[in-house]
Amino acid sequence: MFNTKANSGVNNREKGVKLMCENTKNNTETELDVDICLVSIGRHAFTGGLGLENTGVAMNDRGQVIINDHW
Repeated sequence: MFNTKANSGVNNREKGVKLMCENTKNNTETELDVDICLVSIGRHAFTGGLGLENTGVAMNDRGQVIINDHW
């Protein structure tokens, strides 16, 4: 979901997460019940200097973390 901010959230443990999200373009609010919430801010990889090369995290030549189909 692009152009969206999470206004609030509740961790319901085994039941997942309930989020209140707002679309910043048209000011509509949406309630989501999800298993997992992954928040990403921006569209550029700012991984330089984090030492990820020492952790086993795989990155591409642009510094982006390589992910699988689940993420």
